[in-house]
Amino acid sequence: MFTINNSFELRDKGRSDSKDTALLPRHRWYVLKEAFSPELVMSAINKAEVKEGELIIDPFSGSGTTALTSSLNGFKGIGIEVNPFLAFVAETKLISREPNTINKYLPLIKNSFNKQVKSHLEGISTFSETNNDEKWLFNTSVLRTFESGWQAVQTIPSTTKKIFQLCLIGAAMDVCNAKPDGKCLRYKKKWMDLDYNEKDFKDAFEKRICNVIEDINQTTLNKSSNIVHADCRKYLETLVDEKFKLCVTSPPYLNSFDYSDVYRPEMFLGRFIKDNNDLMAVRMQTMRSHIQASWKAPERIISSHLLQESLSKIIERHDLLWSNKIPSMILAYFEDWDNILRNLDCKSEKNAQLWIVVSTSAYAGIEIPVDLIIADIATKHNWYLQEIGVLRYIRTSGQHWNNIEDKAQKPSLRESVIILRKQI
Repeated sequence: MFTINNSFELRDKGRSDSKDTALLPRHRWYVLKEAFSPELVMSAINKAEVKEGELIIDPFSGSGTTALTSSLNGFKGIGIEVNPFLAFVAETKLISREPNTINKYLPLIKNSFNKQVKSHLEGISTFSETNNDEKWLFNTSVLRTFESGWQAVQTIPSTTKKIFQLCLIGAAMDVCNAKPDGKCLRYKKKWMDLDYNEKDFKDAFEKRICNVIEDINQTTLNKSSNIVHADCRKYLETLVDEKFKLCVTSPPYLNSFDYSDVYRPEMFLGRFIKDNNDLMAVRMQTMRSHIQASWKAPERIISSHLLQESLSKIIERHDLLWSNKIPSMILAYFEDWDNILRNLDCKSEKNAQLWIVVSTSAYAGIEIPVDLIIADIATKHNWYLQEIGVLRYIRTSGQHWNNIEDKAQKPSLRESVIILRKQI
């Protein structure tokens, strides 16, 4: 039986969140609340004794923490990310560019802000104010200033263009009336009183581009690192060029959060999607960790007594579930993991390590020990469990236990890192 290390050396040290990245070169170009700390990647690199020339990968790259941390420390990192905006963020953070190239085109962008260009998002959904809306994401002057800058960058060479585009999107989100908060966007406190305008947007852009210029001056990258925009479940099957020494990743948690919806504003702002059909196409490529899409049903039973035990208890309480799709979602999630772990086995060196950051979950008051189940599945694919270390305990949301009469049964969820090594 697997055990949990509650005295793990990284516990309660902020390694599972992104709080420290807001001040770190290149990482700060775009910070995701859900990201883990670069210090976690460095701990994994040191423990796995990664050497120069060995590959580090992240199948759920997000904003690119693993690939960027690897590259900044002289290693080759590859990130795989299905969300087009997040793949763009990670790719842009890895761009090597002379500051003089950015300064050459900066006046063009700043001068464009003096024009107000109507945005293609005006009148669409809640992106802008209309006569019928009580809430909207962007004030009209913000959207139009962003649009003027966006059109100006279209004349700039591709690599430099991406840097400006990221700063434009970041500045727009800085003065958005809502901000990411877990599984959704929440409107800022007294957001109407903030009354964001074109000056606020310009100031936010200026701060971001100054950070970029400063960071490019101060950092050196391993230029062989890169980001792949793809579904890792399919891409790993085609990765044949080389094998990895270390994988550090954090997949979508089994919490029924649709992360593609959280970054909907950025995807529309950057023209990564043009309508809700495109958004659904992105959603359908993500891991089956939520019920907001009509997924393909799981095709087989995964061999894990821990999974079957948890699922049986949840089915017994089916009348307390807020959706009857939850049991199928749970099975599909671990079916995805079974395929991923099999593919990682095929693409790894004989002494490779996996570091997987996950959270347990709960439905109808029944805890799903996600970390233990993944470890159980991994042992079927030539991975040996080295350790499951608790990173922190996290508060539960209402969906986990609101329907339970005995509040003493409230699940205590943990965020942990599963450390696996290849069986030789």
